[in-house]
Order: sequence, then structure tokens, then C-alpha cells
Amino acid sequence: MLKRTIGIPALILISAFVTNGIIILVCGYNPLEAYTAAVGGAFGNGRKLGETLVKSTPFLMAGLSVAIAFRCGIWNIGAEGQFLMGALAATWFGTKLAALLPATPWIAVPLCLCLAALAGGTWALIPALLKVTRGVNEVISTIMLNYVAIYLVSLMVDGGPLQEASQRGPQSDRLAEWVFLPRLFPPHRIHLGIVIAIILAIILTFVLFRTTFGYQLRAVGEGAAAAEAAGISIVQNMLRVFFISGALAGLGGAIELMALTRRLFLNFSPGYGYTAIAVALLAKLHPLLTMAAALLFGALTTGSYAMQRGVGISDKVTLVMQATILLSVIGYSSMKFMRHNESLSKT
Repeated sequence: MLKRTIGIPALILISAFVTNGIIILVCGYNPLEAYTAAVGGAFGNGRKLGETLVKSTPFLMAGLSVAIAFRCGIWNIGAEGQFLMGALAATWFGTKLAALLPATPWIAVPLCLCLAALAGGTWALIPALLKVTRGVNEVISTIMLNYVAIYLVSLMVDGGPLQEASQRGPQSDRLAEWVFLPRLFPPHRIHLGIVIAIILAIILTFVLFRTTFGYQLRAVGEGAAAAEAAGISIVQNMLRVFFISGALAGLGGAIELMALTRRLFLNFSPGYGYTAIAVALLAKLHPLLTMAAALLFGALTTGSYAMQRGVGISDKVTLVMQATILLSVIGYSSMKFMRHNESLSKT
């Protein structure tokens, strides 16, 4: 079991990196030099490793969101929108409400994180209720809600009530200082959000594999009809998982805002919610493996800067590398699905 859990993602990564090496070679660069520069840029010293962890955090939070939804057989493609709604709620709290509360992080930070999680979870309940009451496919509704969230952020920070007081650009004011997530090793950017994300991954692993709720969730994902026949409520578990999935993504948006940018702006997310699908699939929807997959994508992000400086490769190569990994995951999953169908047809 352990060999399959770790071996298959490793095989996918090897095939993806071989393919990317060929692409780099065709573009006229030395793949060995490119990969050496990328590894050095991502893990070369403590500062670079810290930056890789920082870049990995939003991938991890959004990846956990996608993983727990997919585990229940729910195709939540809306982590991007839920991520933005969490950041939007945290912005409202940090720029409007925080001034009315005591100026202490021990009160403001937990309240802000909880509000962001609630916003992301509530946003995810919209497609959940549409699916339960009207039978609307969640793939369609969650993708559409991503665009609603993007334009809602634009409405709020570009001439809206959350735009900065000076109105110099489409962004919010800075959060109140007592809403900032603390950095663990100043002046490095490693922050408390990384610890929160790791703890949540461990908790989700325990919940999924050591609790009744986790068993019910996995049973619904493996076969809804069989789970319902066993007395497991499909609707109830679906609503719960949608909310938890959205809450994780919303929390990820708040962490990114409170720890790093400290203000909301247009294009706040470069597509964390979509990349999270590749992160979750590569990790085989396992929370602990999601940490490793998120670290890989964080390393690709920081390593791309080193490739650009050291070898001259465009940073767009990172997007190609991520796409190749995703295609490799999809290819393997498709082959597995076809073999499963063939075995069912024979029986």
C-alpha cells in the first residue's frame, strides 16, 4: 500500500520531469543546468528554503480544499473563488472592523481567520445547495462562481467601498497592524500561516482515516449508492464537505493576505485554486502527501526565478512544467479509470 501511495506520484513526477527536460532541450537550453539552477534557487540556503515554504502555503491550503472535496466525490472547482472570498472577508475585517476592536493580535487574528473561513465555506454552500435542491452540476456552478468572486473583488477595490482612501489604484488600504500574521524568523518571510497549514493537514489526515465522519466521507466518494444503502446521508455529508472545503480555501486566502500582501488588489490570486487541482491529484487526495505536492509547486515557483537569472529561461517555463505534471496526473488517472471499467465489464 505504501509503495502504491508513494510510488505512483514518484513515477508521474519522473515522467513529467523527463518530458520537461526534452522541452527545455528543444528550446535550446541545457536541462541539467536548468534543473540545477531551479533546485539551488528553491533549496540552496535557509532563506531560499523559507521562500519556497512561503510560496507553498497557498498551494497547500487550496490543495487541502480540493482534496477533501474530491474524496467525497464532489468536484469542487471553486477553490479559486472561495480563496478570494476569504481574502475579501479578511480585508473588510482588517480595514473596517478591526479599528472597533482592541488593538491586540490575540483577539483580532483569530477572529479574522474565522471570518475568512466562514466566508469561504458559505460561498461553497451556494453550489452545494444548487446541487442538492436543483441537481445543478457542481463543476459548472463552482467555475461560474469563480468569476463572480473575481468580479466582486474588482467591484470592491476598484472604486468600491474597500478601495484605499487615496484612490491611487485598484487596491484596498493596508490591514490594521494587529491583524497581521506574525513572521517567525524576521526578516525572512516565513510566517505563522505555514504552521497553521501543516497542522490542518495533520488534522484532516486524522479525520479522514480515524473518525466516523471521515469513513462516511470516503464511503460516499467510493460509491454513493452503496453508502446510502448503508444508511449514510449523502446530502448531509455533501453539505458538510462543501462547507469544509470552502472554509479551507477561504482560510488560505486570508493567510496570504494577512501574512504577505496585507492589502487586497486586482489579480490577488494568480490561480492558486486551479493549480490546487494538480496538487491534490498528484497527492492522490491524501492530506499529508498534499504537503509534499504543495512544496513541489512552491519550489517550481521559486526555482523558476533562479532558472531565469542563471540560465536565461523564461519564467513561463514554470507554467509549462506545472501543466506537464497535471497532464501526467490526468493521463495516469484516465488509464486507471479505463482499466477499472474494463474489469467491471468482464465481471
